[in-house]
Amino acid sequence: MKIAFITPGTGNYYCGVCMRDNSLARNLIDAGHEVTMLPTYLPHFLDEEPVSDDQPIFFGGINVYLQHKFSLFRHTPEWIDRAFNAKWLLRKAAARSGMTSSKDLGEITLSTFKGENGPLVKEVQKVVDWFREHEKPDVVFLSTVLLAALGRVVKRELNLPVYGFLQGEDSFLDTLLDEYRTEAMDLLSADVARLDGCIAPSRYFGSEMAKRFNLPEEKIHFLSNGITLDGYSLPDASPVKPSIGFLARLCPLKGLDLLVDAYLEIMKRGNHPELELRIAGGMTDDDAPYVEEQKEKIRAAGLDGQTTFLPNVDRDGKLAFLRDLTLFSVPSRYPEAFGLYVVEALAAGVPVVLPHSGAFPEIIEATEGGLLYQPEKTSALPDALENLLARPEEAHAMGLRGHEAVVERFSNKTLAVELVDLVKSLHPNIT
Repeated sequence: MKIAFITPGTGNYYCGVCMRDNSLARNLIDAGHEVTMLPTYLPHFLDEEPVSDDQPIFFGGINVYLQHKFSLFRHTPEWIDRAFNAKWLLRKAAARSGMTSSKDLGEITLSTFKGENGPLVKEVQKVVDWFREHEKPDVVFLSTVLLAALGRVVKRELNLPVYGFLQGEDSFLDTLLDEYRTEAMDLLSADVARLDGCIAPSRYFGSEMAKRFNLPEEKIHFLSNGITLDGYSLPDASPVKPSIGFLARLCPLKGLDLLVDAYLEIMKRGNHPELELRIAGGMTDDDAPYVEEQKEKIRAAGLDGQTTFLPNVDRDGKLAFLRDLTLFSVPSRYPEAFGLYVVEALAAGVPVVLPHSGAFPEIIEATEGGLLYQPEKTSALPDALENLLARPEEAHAMGLRGHEAVVERFSNKTLAVELVDLVKSLHPNIT
């Protein structure tokens, strides 16, 4: 089968969607399929080798901004567009993401969602032309349905099936200013309806987005997110000191400050004086002031010697980080569509403590690898963490169950087969 993924990049910090797509593509290639990954907006920032390193970047962030703002750039020659799509330049622009105001973000979102009917028509056509110049795939996957305006044109012009993954788009859409949000949802909903279907990583998120987009049930398909298991193993022994770990974007939405506050509360209680807090994950320049606030709270409590911060850790660093944890928690403020970091922690045999929201109950039910707490109660998180710290044997058993479940159900080697089976069941003519 010939498969193409169209995947937005982040440019300068690790993104779970990019890494999931790259890992899934690698496993599809290993299974004998032809796979191409086309990056959009910004270069992919991965913790493993990319499967398609030589592909051009489409909808490059600088070109999108210029074509949205100035009509002149909607007619510039290809060589100028290529210059603005240089990966080093896009990475530099990504590092200054705070330059885009909420107003600009809303207007650019509308331009993107208008697709061929808006100022970015040239960028849409580039993707179609690329597919025409190369061997046409059997199916195209959009890493996010936010690319539905592009997917609709690709489907129509190339006469092939196009599916959009649902990957937490609600959090982005809900941050748009009121004056843009309604029109953005109307445009996006119309284009999503024209795709062959959507693939949700959890039952919760499939149901949530079906309501938002007013999609019939048969248009939503379920395929869990997963990881590459290379390098994951159970620890040989318990960590020397007990620790709580966090591995996600270092931002308010993921609730890093909530975990810091919970840690400080546990230390005030005095039952686990040697407990350490270890924090890792993607961090941009915009996140730095927020992270510094958390460090200052820890310093004020005199606990900076028991706390570690590892921003933008690479894959080897991530694996080493997870192997040395006692518990894992990301108290996300927003209901997660999935939460790939949960599967990563469980793959390393680390039990998890998570809010009872979003997809987390489904993951805990499937793996039996941790506890859920009610986020409405202020003391619920420190209580749940301390409860599990006091029962090391039970926590260890949860970690073992979680590891076994991930190996069986959340490996991208398995999920690649399920994805191909899904496509073939929906399109029997594709082999």
